[in-house]
Amino acid sequence: MQICTNCGTENLDGVVFCEKCGVALVAVSIGTKQLGGESPMAAGGERLDEENIILLHIHGEQDPLAIQVTDRVILGRTGGETDNAPLINLDEHDAENHGVSRRHAMLTREGDRLYISDLGSTNHTYLNGNQLQEHDNLVLRDGDELTLGHMRMKVFYK
Repeated sequence: MQICTNCGTENLDGVVFCEKCGVALVAVSIGTKQLGGESPMAAGGERLDEENIILLHIHGEQDPLAIQVTDRVILGRTGGETDNAPLINLDEHDAENHGVSRRHAMLTREGDRLYISDLGSTNHTYLNGNQLQEHDNLVLRDGDELTLGHMRMKVFYK
């Protein structure tokens, strides 16, 4: 059995992403996208590939957080757990001191697109420097900058 470091769920050996929260349990190979062309999978695109994997590269951290978004996940801190969606716990990234709420924002996958919405956070959510209004559902694109309170991160599609 493998224990998820994010949510504590026991997963079967050999599973790459936690079956509950979607966080990578093992190192994930990160490819480089080819720029240009008409491919909907090109950098800056808004379509996820069939694996639905995103990489959150938190400013000041060396390694990105790999997440498989099967439906929806909440970005926040300890205490933001809910039965409706798994929590990506950002405590180990100094989330509280960066003003991240317990239930700060939600990532929702619909088909091959990913959406971001603010959940009424105290210190707001910003997409490419623009403040989201509470419960707005905006498309998240490969390469976008997401800011939760003062925690900046770049979002990349694998």
